This record gives sequence, structure tokens and C-alpha cells, in this order.
Amino acid sequence: MDALALRERMVGRLKAAGTIRSPAVERALRAVPRHAFIPNVPMEEAYADGVVFVKAHAGLTISSASQPTMIALMLEQLEVAPGSRILEIGTGSGYNAALLAHLTGPNGFVTTVELEADLAGAAQHALALFGTANVRVVTGDGSGGYPGDGPYDREIVTACALDIAPAWWEQLRDGGRLVVPLALDQVQRSIAFERDGSLLRSASVIDCAFVALRGSAAQTPHAAGDRAMAIASGTMHVTAMRRNAIDPAVLARAEIVLERAATIFAIGSRRA
Repeated sequence: MDALALRERMVGRLKAAGTIRSPAVERALRAVPRHAFIPNVPMEEAYADGVVFVKAHAGLTISSASQPTMIALMLEQLEVAPGSRILEIGTGSGYNAALLAHLTGPNGFVTTVELEADLAGAAQHALALFGTANVRVVTGDGSGGYPGDGPYDREIVTACALDIAPAWWEQLRDGGRLVVPLALDQVQRSIAFERDGSLLRSASVIDCAFVALRGSAAQTPHAAGDRAMAIASGTMHVTAMRRNAIDPAVLARAEIVLERAATIFAIGSRRA
């Protein structure tokens, strides 16, 4: 089966499962050839509904091409409008950046930041071959975002974070949306936050599984083991794993908004 037929089969499978909900995301997934961004795997594997490992270090995976189901779900969470300015943290293969570029169109712009210089270079090459002109690939620590192209209408993080980096908040336009996989206790949740002045309110929450974010954000005082959060029965629990891991004064100022939408709790919290 050729690449086009495999891509059509992939999209058909995602539509049948209800993963693709919008015509814009469907068009993007039909238009962008996934195999062009992960050229060292068999064609069938490139369009299977699985993760493709891109780079490992010391026996640990540090970059992967996400499962198409997860990509589609997060793109639906992001709700890209034509002409949007988008920040992506974690370029990886460049496939997701190409999808974002298609979604925002020629009047929009995508800035994608990758910590690994070789991955950034390979992604830039693949994007150029595909003819994507409205993407800037930046080599650097995504924890700091990229203020030069901000403020952004949309931001998406493609690795699991322990917290929301201040730069992502500061570079997000009021009314803009941030989609980020967060580690909450023993699980990961991809949460879509909308900025409302000094507040981030979540619009949706889905289960996910990502490699850990690397860079300075992985070294924050909120590193793994310092705190855990869990949501159950409409209540958010914050547990400190060591003394002074959480400032009670900051917690007292926090505004937690829980709204039930079907079986999903939406969470919003005021920045300290």
C-alpha cells in the first residue's frame, strides 16, 4: 500500500473512533505526510497508530513521534484558528509543526523550539522539503519559550511537564490557549488552558503519556517528588513531599475552579 492510501486509512481510523472532530484537523492530517518526517521507519509503521522513537540517550528515550491518536486529540484541544501565531515546545521530528502550519495557514506562523540541535536540524530539513514556509525552528531550551515571535495565540507542549513554565504564561496572549501534558501524581493529563487575565482556566482534560520535558523547567523546585496533585470527587489535593515544597501563602491565594463537563473536570488556577 502506498503512502497516500496508508494516510487515508489512518485518518479514516481516527474519524471512526471519534478522535478527529473538526474538518480543519482532518484536512491537516490528510495533507501532511507523516512518513516524510520519520524516514527511517517502514511506511506501514509510519502510519500505524503507535509511537515512533526518534532519539535515545543513555538508554532512555528523549524524543519520539507521538501516536497519531494523541496528536489528533491535542490538536483538537488546541483549536487553532487561521492566522494564529503558535508556539510549540518540543519539535521532535517536525511532523506536529507541519500540522500546526497547515492549521494556521499562510497568514499564521509557527515557532517551534527543540533542545536537541540534531533534531532541530533534521526537522528544519524535513519542513523545507515539504515546502513549509511559515515555521521557524529554534534550537534551545523550550522552558523559556521564544519571546521574539510572541505573544502567541496558541501554545502547545509535546513533552510531559511538572509545572507551567512562567515564560509560557507570559508569552501567551490574553484569551489565548495553552495545551500542556502535566504530571499529576502518578498520571499524566493533557490540559487545555485558556488565559483570562491573571488566570488560566482549563477547557478540557484528557489522559496522555509523554516523555519527560527536559531543560531548566525539569530542574524547578517543583521537581518530581516535591509535590503531588490529584483530582478526585470534585476536590483537588496538593501534597508536599518535603518541608517548604509548597508556600502556604501562595496556596492561600490560589483560585481553584472545578467545573464538571460530562465526566471531565476542568481545572483553573491563579498564578502565584
